[in-house]
Amino acid sequence: MTVMVKKPKGSPAKVAYHLKQLRKLFPRTDDQQFFQMVWAIDALRSGGAEAAARVLTFPHQAADQSIVSRLAVHQWELETLLIQFFLTPKKDPQPATAAVFDCSNFDSVINLVNRLRTLENAESAVYLRGGDFRIIGELHRVAQRQFHWQRGYFNLPQFYRYAFIYAQGKCGEYFEKAYGLPITELNFVGFALFVHSSGVPWINRSVTLPQAGLTADLITRALPLLLISADRAREETKTDTDAVNAKHGRPLPTAFLPSVLRRFPLVCLNDRANEFIAPIRDVLLMRVTSGLYYDIIPGGQALLNEANDRFEEYCSRYIGTLMGRFKVSRAYRYEPNKGAPIDTPDLLVEDGGKVVLAAECKATKLTYLAQFAEDPFEAEKKQYLQIANGAFQLWRFFSHARRGLLDEAVGADASAIVLTLDSFLTIGDELKAKIIEEATSLADKEGDITVEDRRHILFCPIQDLEAIISRSTEDAFLATLKAARDDKKYVGWGLREVHRDKNAEKEPIEPKQFPFKLDDLLPWWKRVDELNEAKEPDR
Repeated sequence: MTVMVKKPKGSPAKVAYHLKQLRKLFPRTDDQQFFQMVWAIDALRSGGAEAAARVLTFPHQAADQSIVSRLAVHQWELETLLIQFFLTPKKDPQPATAAVFDCSNFDSVINLVNRLRTLENAESAVYLRGGDFRIIGELHRVAQRQFHWQRGYFNLPQFYRYAFIYAQGKCGEYFEKAYGLPITELNFVGFALFVHSSGVPWINRSVTLPQAGLTADLITRALPLLLISADRAREETKTDTDAVNAKHGRPLPTAFLPSVLRRFPLVCLNDRANEFIAPIRDVLLMRVTSGLYYDIIPGGQALLNEANDRFEEYCSRYIGTLMGRFKVSRAYRYEPNKGAPIDTPDLLVEDGGKVVLAAECKATKLTYLAQFAEDPFEAEKKQYLQIANGAFQLWRFFSHARRGLLDEAVGADASAIVLTLDSFLTIGDELKAKIIEEATSLADKEGDITVEDRRHILFCPIQDLEAIISRSTEDAFLATLKAARDDKKYVGWGLREVHRDKNAEKEPIEPKQFPFKLDDLLPWWKRVDELNEAKEPDR
């Protein structure tokens, strides 16, 4: 029986109406009250109901901001509201008779969020009607908007991973020379302000904690990388939005517009203001970890190559440390048939003398349109071709090993995986199909790569691999890899979800401790630990 899918009904006029309905509320408040309201909702989301209550009146049910709560306001919605707030031109003060938008009342928040959701629904009803109605393609954009928030940024691997990749070697040297402080000190400032802003919305520029190393001088040097005035945020938001829309060829929907907070997570009312606010605290941590990529880009390709090498080293160390039975080796060069030298995959994982996993590691960060264009593959094909080339290189390795062109024993059940620093393919079956199509074309040109060599390619962001390995034995990990290759059962599933499903009825494994010490790489981590210990009462 054929199932008929009805196309959604919508019109540009309806979109324009709901956009106007949303934006007409913004001039009825001021910057300070609006930023403070967003901060309070974010505080509720973090379990800080007591702190939020100082500036926001809310029903006790709103303290539950879990994803299933009917009063939940999501962080991606808060960010979108701030984008629309910045895009709304400032007008002359409203007449005394005009209704005031009360930023101190949760009812106002609900009104605002409901208008935003209505606008997004009206927009999707328009753009999903054009061409083929393919909800799976749309899910890629939704996942890119939402999933990173759900994973969170306040965790040990996040800090260590990005410091390991960017804060050492030439990358670290370039950053300190270009911006006037080491990367490790910038992420210390970000961490300190994140903690400080959990209890109060506004932070004074003179805030210090000398005993932990947070000095006035350090704050002064770090703020230019983190802080933006409200008026400049408006200018930058319009510039960024116009630029991505022009490159995209048509306006992006409200839900997928660029956020200036990703570059400047702190906002002040004007350049002379002594106080600033972090409207969404997690963005601070995002900026001083994964956001460091954008500080390194101006340094050129050599720095990005070094960062990619460190990513490979990080993956190797992580797997090798937590999976002690495995032997993990980095890429090496060989000459098949005395031809041009080529490299093996970035990582080869051996168990019992045979390769059980070959991995390519890609530290490239997704561009904006690679996340949110209607056709991200065509919009940023160069980025996705890097992933396709990784798949091809894995197939070539299996071909060469089968033909004895290098001295590697490969297990019959060996898996192939492309590990990414960014979440390229969270939900993206169409994207995966296009990547495999490109890899297939490369393999056909190469020749002598059989169906047997073209093993199922798994795609996995490093955050998911970390979570799986920290809760797996070696055998359980290999079982997850094998199960993920089952297209009949797990087509479209992420590796982390396959692992969770495979082990749902088993006794849970106690999570392993993070294998690396942060104070080896982040000097400030030890200072913070010592300070916390000193505050603890004697037992």
